[in-house]
Amino acid sequence: MVYLNILLGLGVVLVTSAVAIYMSRPSYQQTQPHRYRNRRDEDEDEFDNGESLHRNFRDQRLRRSIPGDRCAVCLQKMNSGNMQPMKCGHALDNACFQEYRYLSRNCPLCNRTVNLSLPGDSCAICFDPLIRQNMKHLRCQHALHGDCFEQFMDSGANSCPLCREQL
Repeated sequence: MVYLNILLGLGVVLVTSAVAIYMSRPSYQQTQPHRYRNRRDEDEDEFDNGESLHRNFRDQRLRRSIPGDRCAVCLQKMNSGNMQPMKCGHALDNACFQEYRYLSRNCPLCNRTVNLSLPGDSCAICFDPLIRQNMKHLRCQHALHGDCFEQFMDSGANSCPLCREQL
C-alpha cells in the first residue's frame, strides 16, 4: 500500500512537470502581430467606393457580370471592351481569361464548368495530348490541336466533334 502511494505520487509529479515544461515552451506557430488587422479595413482601403470585396463577389455570384464589376482574378474593374463572357454568365478580364482557360475548368465565381479542355487532355481528332502552345479553342470551349482544327474545317465540318455545337 505504501509503495502504491509512492508510485502514485511520483506519477503525479512527473505528469505535472511534463505539462509545466510543455506549456512554458515558446510556440513558433503564433501569428505575427501584423496579421491581426481587420480584413474589412483592408477591403475598404482597396476599393474606392467603400464596398467590401466579399460583398462585391457575393452579389456577382447571383447575377450575370456587367461592365463595372471586378474581375475575380485580378480584381480590376472591367468595362464592356475588356470583358470576356463565359458560358455561366460571368466574365473575366480578357487577359485573365486567356491565362485562366489553361489553368482551371470551373468559373472562379460560381464553380460551374466553363472550360472543357485543358492542356494534357486528348485532342478529339488525333487523340494526342493537347499542348498549350498548339491549342485552338472552339466557341463551345472544347479545344483541338491547331493542325487538327484546320484539317477538320477543311473537311467541311460545321460543328464541334465532341458536343456538336455549331462552329
